[in-house]
Amino acid sequence: MLARVHVVVTPEDEKIVEEVKEALKEIEPKFSYSPWREQPSLANCLEFFGTATLNDEEIDHFLSLINNDLDGERDDCCAYSFNTKMFHKNVYYIQFQIH
Repeated sequence: MLARVHVVVTPEDEKIVEEVKEALKEIEPKFSYSPWREQPSLANCLEFFGTATLNDEEIDHFLSLINNDLDGERDDCCAYSFNTKMFHKNVYYIQFQIH
């Protein structure tokens, strides 16, 4: 299945984005990531996207490690860092979708 992840990082720092991407690669190395860009609706945030073809076990493993309380269904879920525990302290928001 084609999986997509959208990640918003704060503060606006390219080095932190690279740290977050490396942390994600440790969780699931199959993801390929877009270059980062400024997040248009949030101050001091950068965002990037990732895609990978994953099987059910890989998806379950990935979801179990990126956040402790994802909101939504397995094929379309998200979380904000202000009320959950992210895999990296600088991740403000994460969304996961299966297409």
